Amino acid sequence: MKKLIRHTYLSILLTIPVVLSGQNSLNLEILGNWEHEKLKQDPELLLDSDSKVTSNFNPKSIYFFQKDGVLDIKESYGQFKTNYSIKDSILSLGTLKYKILEFTQNKMVIEEFGDLVLFKKKLEFDRTNKQIEPIPAKEKILESYQNGNVKTSGERQNGFENGIWTEWYENGHVKSVIYYNMGAPLMTAAFDKTGELISKNWFDLHSNSVRTD
Repeated sequence: MKKLIRHTYLSILLTIPVVLSGQNSLNLEILGNWEHEKLKQDPELLLDSDSKVTSNFNPKSIYFFQKDGVLDIKESYGQFKTNYSIKDSILSLGTLKYKILEFTQNKMVIEEFGDLVLFKKKLEFDRTNKQIEPIPAKEKILESYQNGNVKTSGERQNGFENGIWTEWYENGHVKSVIYYNMGAPLMTAAFDKTGELISKNWFDLHSNSVRTD
């Protein structure tokens, strides 16, 4: 009996380092640049009989996995930043979770994971030599006209417009004021060249709709 207990205990001690080593190895091997080509047609559109099938693929995007769980994603329309982590073959990208189905030195296949995920998208990545420069986590934007007057001011967080963004006419009057929450415009006010308010709209959380004043 003692021999069996000793053997079981030894097996556990030998097994744990192997598991941890594999986990650490995956965290190291994923570092670098990966290229992903997305299908133009989302699975949800397949339910719409009126939707038209167009060309197969969108432009490719680059995922730059860095140390300390930092990920930069470069799309055709911009570059964004988020966190990632790997645990028990689950890759978390921000708030989204993916199950790692295949992982080699040059290829990775992941699938959306979660009980509430209706359409589980499968994403395929190929390692690439293409390089991208990481963007700042926070970046203040200030653009000016040739006459020196300010044109646009605001702040980006992880690549998304965040907080109050203001745009001016060249004559110095405010053109628009937009309040963003990580890229989503929650309130917009527009003015004419004399500074008079033209329109105002905001996102109403209670009705989940845009209201206009």
